[in-house]
Amino acid sequence: MLYSKIKMDLTTAQKAADSKLVRVLKLMSSELSYAQVDFKGGELPDEEVVRVLMKEAKKRKDSIEIYEKVGSPERVAEEKFELGVIESYLPQMMSEAEVEAEVAKVAVETGLVGGRLMGAVMGKLKGRVEGGVVKKIVDERFTDNG
Repeated sequence: MLYSKIKMDLTTAQKAADSKLVRVLKLMSSELSYAQVDFKGGELPDEEVVRVLMKEAKKRKDSIEIYEKVGSPERVAEEKFELGVIESYLPQMMSEAEVEAEVAKVAVETGLVGGRLMGAVMGKLKGRVEGGVVKKIVDERFTDNG
């Protein structure tokens, strides 16, 4: 399971004295342990781990944007490193073209548009796509403008 792999990788990084990697893995492990408290059924399932890690990745992306605006290259580099580590544990994200094809398919199958279509697509593609990509595609091509 993914949570166990992160914990094992943390131990390996500690033995290798890779302080930069240890810091990121500890941070991830901490966030996952908070999620574990809410999940009573044994080890945290991979879907929940992915959800938590996607949230953490989004925080890093937002931070990178802010630090770039204020001109703090060292903080940008730090956040990009953290993002890279977090993303290494996430499943491969779908490309924009794949997402667009899936949105079109769901739109045809359900007849939904706008927010409802976005909800249906997000439910179907959970963990394999970022909400911002789906929102952009739905807003540009599948919103009822009438």
